Amino acid sequence: MEVTTILDKMVEEQNGYIRLVDAQNKGLSKYAVLEYVRQKDMERIAPGVYITEDAWEDRLYLLQIRNRNIVFSHETALYIHSLSDREPFAPVITVKRGYNATHLKESGAIIHTVRDEWLSLGLMEAETFAGNKIRIYDKERCICDIVKRKNRMDIQIFQTAITSYFSDKDKDIHKLMDYAKTMQLEERVRQYTEVLL
Repeated sequence: MEVTTILDKMVEEQNGYIRLVDAQNKGLSKYAVLEYVRQKDMERIAPGVYITEDAWEDRLYLLQIRNRNIVFSHETALYIHSLSDREPFAPVITVKRGYNATHLKESGAIIHTVRDEWLSLGLMEAETFAGNKIRIYDKERCICDIVKRKNRMDIQIFQTAITSYFSDKDKDIHKLMDYAKTMQLEERVRQYTEVLL
């Protein structure tokens, strides 16, 4: 397959983005990719990341492709799951303890750290509003996270998320209680299930 065809397909599949590393993983040379970027007048938005001029610049997706180990959580995940109607001013991200997140904090992100074994608990892939795939926590993990941080959260966001979750026909109470047990929040989460179910 011709280089241009491969790269055109990549740009289409990635909503106007190209990562140099992805192209190299398909056997293309750095030179061929950079020549393609020049011909298509693509903009460099991060080291090794290029975007077409008509593509929507997606802040969450850009953070994700530059930081493969982050997970969008708390208010950001609630908003993507439609458990909150308030878009956070800054992306909220969870990383494992010991991860150097200084560059993320400097970019304005809000960072939470968790034990290594909890990082993948409830992990899923979802689409941003621009249609790009990112790693976030499922609804049940989001509920556990906000119950854990209730005293440090906006009470309106908390209440909206809790009532939205418990009125959602797709909720999974069994999974919620499994996560709560793992995260040592069983009693606190049970209080909400008893009142709202």
